[in-house]
Amino acid sequence: MSDVTPAAETIDFAEGWERARDEPRVLVAAGGTGGHVVPAASLCEELKKLRPQTKTLFVGVGRQAEADILDPLGYERAVLQVPQLAGKSPVRALGSVFGLLKAQAGAMDLVRKFRPDLCLAFGGYVCGPVGLAAKMFGVPLVLHEQNSSPGLTNRWLAMISDLVMLGFEEAAGKFSTRKIVFSGNPVRESISKIGAEKPEINLKKPCLLIVGGSQGSKRLNAAALELAADLRGRGVDFRVVHQTGAGAADETAESYRDLGVDARVSAFITDMAGRYLEADLAVTRAGALTLAEQAAAGVPAVLVPLPAAAGDHQTVNALAVEARGAAKVVRESELESGLLSKTVLELLGSPDKLPEMARRARESGAGAGQVGARMARLALAAMARGKYAVRSEAK
Repeated sequence: MSDVTPAAETIDFAEGWERARDEPRVLVAAGGTGGHVVPAASLCEELKKLRPQTKTLFVGVGRQAEADILDPLGYERAVLQVPQLAGKSPVRALGSVFGLLKAQAGAMDLVRKFRPDLCLAFGGYVCGPVGLAAKMFGVPLVLHEQNSSPGLTNRWLAMISDLVMLGFEEAAGKFSTRKIVFSGNPVRESISKIGAEKPEINLKKPCLLIVGGSQGSKRLNAAALELAADLRGRGVDFRVVHQTGAGAADETAESYRDLGVDARVSAFITDMAGRYLEADLAVTRAGALTLAEQAAAGVPAVLVPLPAAAGDHQTVNALAVEARGAAKVVRESELESGLLSKTVLELLGSPDKLPEMARRARESGAGAGQVGARMARLALAAMARGKYAVRSEAK
């Protein structure tokens, strides 16, 4: 892993992590989607290996993905409602001021009661008031930006943060702070091990993994069915594993049955490691977590970026992976033209292309299993440099 700023060339931000508290209290802001919550959980699991007595409180916005990911791991959760400002007219944004003030007061109350030694922010609107509240009480603040194009909240918080960790080196130029380190995106241990265990690509009956993100994607669900119908009509033998998102699994499964396609459909996949292990080609969105997992598992992909993502960061993410030779990009506006089917058919029809893309993916994901551990040391080092203002006030 390489540092990416002039400042980072002379500063070891992980130095001194051993001096961090033995029983730290860590406040984690990660809102809404698996793309924010899963890497946060991955880091916290690594923190527990270094500091088994860590006390962790996750703050989110109350979406189901937060419960699905965090509850099985036993983490305590709190909910903070934060109004969104991006894309709103000035009049509607002004109307959100009261909501922002209420959210800030709630965040201040959380910090006072929990008395954290460290605040970690992983993106989403909830990070704004939580991160600001932490800094107001003198709590060290560490950000992790998963994407190649950071969102508004993280760009603003970076100015008051003690450290910003990056999932993509391309994001470095988007921040004004010099306290930046390229860490990569953490993936779960079960997924980081797949690259060495994964069988060769099965071109006789390939498994297509369709995932539209933790919340699913209606457009990608429809495109997957169109793809399946086209492949079926051309006599291609294949099977499908499809995560649809809530409320779409039954209807999608029935559509596959009507097409005569061997498909396993669920609203949410809990065992992603198992699904990556069997996947020969993934057709997915281009969130940072998804791309990190695909690289670690050595899964080639056709990426359909979500055009509505903040700053169009998914397109930037996807093009970066395509440049490494591990994926092909099909824009959502190109789905109507049949480009998705054409791209998949081209990949399945060549005995060399998918294995080569899988190799490139594994190369780019090399060392993924160490990312979380390094991030944990960086976070503990930032905490060790802090003043523990809230903890000392409470004594």
